[in-house]
Amino acid sequence: MPQPKTPATVYGKRLRSARVAKGWTQAQLAERIGMVDSVSGATRVSRYETGTHDPDPATAEALAEALGLPVAYFHATSDVLAEIILVVSQLPASKQRAALERIRELSPKKKEGMTQWD
Repeated sequence: MPQPKTPATVYGKRLRSARVAKGWTQAQLAERIGMVDSVSGATRVSRYETGTHDPDPATAEALAEALGLPVAYFHATSDVLAEIILVVSQLPASKQRAALERIRELSPKKKEGMTQWD
């Protein structure tokens, strides 16, 4: 029976995928974020990847930074949203705003109920 998707397992799946794409072991990723003992660090990374444990916010930020990805990518509730986050995060700020406007145009509610964060 497949494992149910929970925020922890989605986070873990994306973390593992990003680490493997870099060609890093769990120990190498642990070392890159400053976990001194690579053995226990690898165990912690493994637990994050399997969804056994969630990283604290500082560790989640360090993992994302080491992997060159936005933290929001790991927490996105769907694969489509995760892809949007990746694509938009790679754009310069001026194009990010244009992308946001285009996405808003697709929304049936447009700007209703949305908070502006300017």
